[in-house]
Amino acid sequence: MKKIILLIGLFFGVTNIFAQFNLKSGDLLFQVSKSTKLSDAIAEVTSGVDSVNYTHVGIVSIENNKIFVIEATTPNVRKVIIDTFLNDARKINGKPIVAVGRLKSKYFDIIPQAIKNAETYLGKSYDYVYSPDNDEYYCSELVYLAFKNKNGKPIFKSKKMTFCDEKGNMTAAWIQHFEKYKAPVPEGRKGTNPGDMSKSKEITILYRYFD
Repeated sequence: MKKIILLIGLFFGVTNIFAQFNLKSGDLLFQVSKSTKLSDAIAEVTSGVDSVNYTHVGIVSIENNKIFVIEATTPNVRKVIIDTFLNDARKINGKPIVAVGRLKSKYFDIIPQAIKNAETYLGKSYDYVYSPDNDEYYCSELVYLAFKNKNGKPIFKSKKMTFCDEKGNMTAAWIQHFEKYKAPVPEGRKGTNPGDMSKSKEITILYRYFD
């Protein structure tokens, strides 16, 4: 009986201990991170699905009936147990502000390779200057590079990045951030962010832990 239950869990996904929802490998977890200078700066210039300012995204990987999340975070790309990822989120009434996005069925067959792709970046440094050319990686960039179609092209779209607020003004937080790293602000360069990715037509938001 125990073996049967295990097989059912592997087929349908694994139930998270925090909620009755069956996660599957390849699910994307969109998170509003705990308040830091960096996460607050990201929230100022991004807007996600349902007008939630998601600041981070990770990839679910289920291994031996355990749930892990692969994420590009400070200081580097890592793989952590799901509890760690959820505990790193900001909370509403004790519930983590995290939403689950699942790829549309036409992309299911690329998920195993996407997990392998993401794992090749483990240990790489976080990209504080959001450049595509420096062998450092930010959260949505990792997802963008991991999920590719059979022709090797990313399934998610990049767009011109902005570090300006709704009024079109560069925020003080971002000016200070790039001055700290002695790097130009990559305003207008192609890139990604977790907010835009949460609204992508390639996924469906299936669950919110904070509802």
